[in-house]
Amino acid sequence: MIGFLIDMVGSRLLLGAVGKRRTRAQDRAFSEGSEILFEACVLGDRPYCRPVMVFLAASRTALHVSPTELKTLGRRALPTEHIEIRRVRERTRSDPRIIRTSWSVAECYDGTAPFTIACAPEHMRHVTGSLRTEGPGPPSTTAD
Repeated sequence: MIGFLIDMVGSRLLLGAVGKRRTRAQDRAFSEGSEILFEACVLGDRPYCRPVMVFLAASRTALHVSPTELKTLGRRALPTEHIEIRRVRERTRSDPRIIRTSWSVAECYDGTAPFTIACAPEHMRHVTGSLRTEGPGPPSTTAD
């Protein structure tokens, strides 16, 4: 029994280290101008929003949504030049159930139409980095 617990704790530590290494590699690739891919939700009444899980391909200059991990299949560009992030926050109970409980939520506007982008917190910086325009700095991060 003790051996099992030691194995379980050891495997969790190893998985955590692998996850951190992958996140650092993605951060490095993003900062160097490469595109990274991650799971997300883009919800609302915009042509690029879907009520299902999607994949976002983010770079410093573009943000694309795709229904699969294959970047070229059904890929659609978000109009980053028209999108404004009003607030980034933690998920709340009032958010749609499709948004995972540990994810961050960006409240966005495309012109006057609101929509939501939700993804893991470690990827939200890639979303905000893709949507950042010349201005005072990154959007505020608050929790409800």
